[in-house]
Amino acid sequence: MLRSAASLTLRHSRRAVNSSLLQDMSRSNYLLSQSQLRARSSNFLRTLSTKAKEEPPKKKGGKEGDDDPNEIVLTPGETVVAVSRLGLWAGIFGFACACAYYIGRELIPTKMSPNSVFNSSSAIIRENAQVKRVYGDKIKFYGKDHGGHREGRRNFIEHTQYPSPDDGSNRTRVRFNLEGEFNSAFCFAEVSSEMSSGEFVYILVQDKRSGRVITVADNRAALTAKRLAGGNNESSQALQQLLGGGKS
Repeated sequence: MLRSAASLTLRHSRRAVNSSLLQDMSRSNYLLSQSQLRARSSNFLRTLSTKAKEEPPKKKGGKEGDDDPNEIVLTPGETVVAVSRLGLWAGIFGFACACAYYIGRELIPTKMSPNSVFNSSSAIIRENAQVKRVYGDKIKFYGKDHGGHREGRRNFIEHTQYPSPDDGSNRTRVRFNLEGEFNSAFCFAEVSSEMSSGEFVYILVQDKRSGRVITVADNRAALTAKRLAGGNNESSQALQQLLGGGKS
């Protein structure tokens, strides 16, 4: 009996000791985990504060001056090369624009363009009866004589563009060549910006051999009379008759 009671008591005491040990171990583990969690939280907060101190504050609205990680920084040599290329392309573009302007001015058939004056005046000369009688029916016209005697726009038409000192209008004066069956001649024609399309200040044909001049159209007296009359039609007609008029 005594032995069984003693063994039972010993068992209960062992169980109590084991239970107390388990409780102590769980408490120590809990305290350890809490301390580790606090340490981790403290380290995380320290890291955040360090990063916040190192990074400069960004401006609101994304204004200029913000650091862009994708921004390309050129070296001084690369900057010089880029500027040189930009200047080269700008020069090429300007040269192309200037060429297009001058080519268009020469080829576009405006009233004041040399080719337009050449075409319209040569058509009037071709139909003139006196010119046909002197040079024949088969007549061709060409620009500056380089030995080829080619007719049309393929030749350069000698011309002068200037403001008139009399009335201030813009004038275009051309000179080209006439070649007929019997002889050849120089042709002179001039237009004014104050005159309607198809009208000429004068059209003259000068024979290359004799120097004789055939007046196909001459409105210089009419323009002078109009300028002196100050826009009055009756006065202009009277002055034109007084000055000798002119045929057009």
